[in-house]
Amino acid sequence: MTINTDILERNFLAFSDFIKNQDGQPFKTFADSKFIDDRENYKYSVYKEARENLGNKWWKPEDIGTGKIQKAVSSAIQTRVNHNYQMVDNNLVDWRKKDDFNKLPKKKSLESLLFDFYKSKRKDSDCFQDFIVEGLSYQFIAYLYFIKDYQRFMPISQSRFDSIFEILGVDDYKTSGNASWENYASYLDLIKQTRDFLRAKDKNTTLLDAHTFLWILGQIHFDIKESEITKTTEKPKEDVEIKNEVVERPKIKPSNATELNVSEWSDILLDNELTNELDLSIFQALYSFQDQKAYASQIALILETTHPPLNLEIGRYAERISTKYDINFTERSEKQYKFWDLFFNGWDEGTKFVWQLRPELKIALEKTNLTGDISYAEELPLEIETEFYEGLKKTVTVNSYERNSKVRELCVKHWKAICAVCDFDFEKAYGEIGKGFIHVHHLTPVAQIGKTYQVDPIKDLIPVCPNCHSIIHKKEPPFSIDEMKKMLRK
Repeated sequence: MTINTDILERNFLAFSDFIKNQDGQPFKTFADSKFIDDRENYKYSVYKEARENLGNKWWKPEDIGTGKIQKAVSSAIQTRVNHNYQMVDNNLVDWRKKDDFNKLPKKKSLESLLFDFYKSKRKDSDCFQDFIVEGLSYQFIAYLYFIKDYQRFMPISQSRFDSIFEILGVDDYKTSGNASWENYASYLDLIKQTRDFLRAKDKNTTLLDAHTFLWILGQIHFDIKESEITKTTEKPKEDVEIKNEVVERPKIKPSNATELNVSEWSDILLDNELTNELDLSIFQALYSFQDQKAYASQIALILETTHPPLNLEIGRYAERISTKYDINFTERSEKQYKFWDLFFNGWDEGTKFVWQLRPELKIALEKTNLTGDISYAEELPLEIETEFYEGLKKTVTVNSYERNSKVRELCVKHWKAICAVCDFDFEKAYGEIGKGFIHVHHLTPVAQIGKTYQVDPIKDLIPVCPNCHSIIHKKEPPFSIDEMKKMLRK
């Protein structure tokens, strides 16, 4: 299969116009585009962190069958990564497929296959079919190949790339429903052809840049909405003309706001074309609070971001839903619309705004078993007066380390589940139900932590009870453990 270079040239012009609109200057190289760096180059960060977490160079034959190798791979498919000092979603493989892999019992046959694959003891072509036999999906397998060598292998989203290749005139090739090494090799060849074409525009174009180029073409032809473009100055239109194609926009009708029922919410939550991992994380974080209500800044803290990106994502999510459901959004002034109240009840509380999950959405999360199995709220100080900005300049990040069960486990195993300040032991006080319950406090000021910092569960973390934990964060910088002990002795 060969991509027609004339078709590539026409689409490159559309791509260049799109990037110019985003960056405010003509496209020069993939490395120079701020839009590409912000929105697409997180894939380089995914690869880097995945390789670090995989740690396959340390694997030994005796690890096979112990579960260690599967745990390492689970760590390499982490859901969020640090890119340009921002925590962003790893969207290269669907979160449900990650979850399915994480739930697999340890299997010697799978660990043996992974060992041989990442140690290059078998041909890549032979391993592909064996991954299928182990029950892994095409998308998940492609991700495993990608984090083995991003200069040779690329991640895949079958339905999206099938549509993209149609744009490029490749009508006789489909990836959907065709999981095989031969099909994947053809997919890679099409991306390599694209890379070779792009090198005439940017001599340093990588295979991953070509993947990004194709993905953005998909955005241009299928997804583009003025509300999702960060730097456009035009007002939203009902539809947009792109190279003689008209993409109809979801029609937003100003009337009484639509309230979806439990059944509709359940379908939406299980539809991975509508609901992504960030959307679900927002709901799960809010669900963990008492009465399922919290400030947006508290949700942002849990998700290691700031609340403006959450507001933007809520808008995008609402518009995705409106492509499949007839939604009437609440009308604001000047033909603007609310999106958040599709998901939440909301009200002002002093100087802050409270979100509360709509009852139908709460029940749908419970019915679909998507509430999450981690409670964040008790880790969050009840009174947070400090603003939290982008990057790593946050004063409280204990939640992110608390979510890393491996680090938490090592910390508690060493120090025991006893408060380092007041010596409170939940098991002694409450019996079996209190066994192992404790908060984990981060001792090292976050401003001193770089993006490649490796957390030491013994030196950097310490168990504390919820009461002491709340007091620790009553000032900035937080009270030290010694200061807390002195207060108790007074």
